[in-house]
Amino acid sequence: MTARARPGRGCWSVLGLEQELGPGAALAALVAALTATGCYQPRALDARTVLRELPPAEAGAGDGRAMESRGSRPSATPAAALTEDAAVVLALRSNPDLRMLRDQRGIAEGEVVAAGALANPTVAFDLIHLEDWGAQRAWALSLGWEPPQPAVYAARRAAARAGAEAVDAELAEAAWQIAAAVRAAHASLLAIAEKRALVDREVGARQRIVELVRARVAGGASTRLDLGVAALAVAQVERESDELAAQEIAAAAALGQLLGTAPAHAIAGDLFDDPRPPPALDALVEETLAARPALAAEERRYRQREETVRLERARRWPWFRFTAVPRYRADGSDVHPHDFSAGVEVSVPIFNLNRGPIQIAEATRDQEHEAFGKLVGGVRRELASAREEIALRGEALRRYVDEVLPGLETQERLLAKAVAGGQIDIVALTTAEDLILRSRSTYIDLRLACYRAWIDLDRTVGRRLSPAAAAVPAPP
Repeated sequence: MTARARPGRGCWSVLGLEQELGPGAALAALVAALTATGCYQPRALDARTVLRELPPAEAGAGDGRAMESRGSRPSATPAAALTEDAAVVLALRSNPDLRMLRDQRGIAEGEVVAAGALANPTVAFDLIHLEDWGAQRAWALSLGWEPPQPAVYAARRAAARAGAEAVDAELAEAAWQIAAAVRAAHASLLAIAEKRALVDREVGARQRIVELVRARVAGGASTRLDLGVAALAVAQVERESDELAAQEIAAAAALGQLLGTAPAHAIAGDLFDDPRPPPALDALVEETLAARPALAAEERRYRQREETVRLERARRWPWFRFTAVPRYRADGSDVHPHDFSAGVEVSVPIFNLNRGPIQIAEATRDQEHEAFGKLVGGVRRELASAREEIALRGEALRRYVDEVLPGLETQERLLAKAVAGGQIDIVALTTAEDLILRSRSTYIDLRLACYRAWIDLDRTVGRRLSPAAAAVPAPP
């Protein structure tokens, strides 16, 4: 009696038998075959391999030397620059939090499959008359199975399906929130880049004033004190340029973290500048109730809890299982040497009416109801707050466009004429330039704040409503 076997992927697979086996050897061969087919080869996890698999930044990530010289800008072609919508698409594909959450969808789908699976039958093999095994041999074989209780089976499947739908809605909500965060981070990076360009131009202008004052000092028209004030003004804006460069590095890193890539320095787009008022509150509330994925997720979670309550209540009732369908006994010493029988086992709920699990399920359902009420109740407050901020920021931006910017342009023309004509009061000149620089920087901050307020409104509603809205990729 021999058996052929060979190793395969760390397991032993029985290939065949060369002669008839006895009962013990046959059982051992069957166990070995079942073990071989059930082997699992674990996957290795290596940090360097995972690092190589990370997606690269599609926006020209930069190599850390982009900020070496003052006034330098990260080099990027228009094709490499990352627009706002392109950044959202990249984040929806590569964000690590979303990638982990998508695995939760596989878990939920597996729970649906498990909820619909039927119990496996059982096979019992008994040896009889062991006290006289040498003289007579008898054995019995029984097949058992517990059919699903219809109410329990239906509730379990419905709860699993509701859980899977909740996971899908939670994934859509997470994708929407990440998209909003990406838009805000992209806008912040645009604002910093615009400020850097503004300050870099001011550095050049003040350096030209220094050269002009130096020439006037050589001609006796200005003092060395004027030259020192002009040089200090240059140093001041150079320091601001360095600070903005550091902020740009941090903002690029924050955007890259949302994208799941290296820091994205090369971006494209224009900063928001539309001061229009927000929609009416009642219309926003209706839009939010229809579009917000978080509300859909909570509703499905509540439905899942309701089905769990139904499941636990159904378990209070008696149910049965087939203990022998049939049972065959071979006993030569019996009047009936070949005996067939059938058996049923019924549970009798006397001592345990499943009160504990029912109470837990009902309390969990009530807790989910309160969570849903909290979320729905907060919608109107969040929308009202977002509308107020949009109105406030929009009014400030509108006032700046109508009143402040025209005055700044007039002041800049007057300063340019004064410098060109050699009429230089260095203290008054640097003071005026500082005010203009601060005002231009404030205008950038106002545009960014107004756009962020619109993003917060979009985040609450679950749909893009901002004037800058374009075609938005659907969440996965």
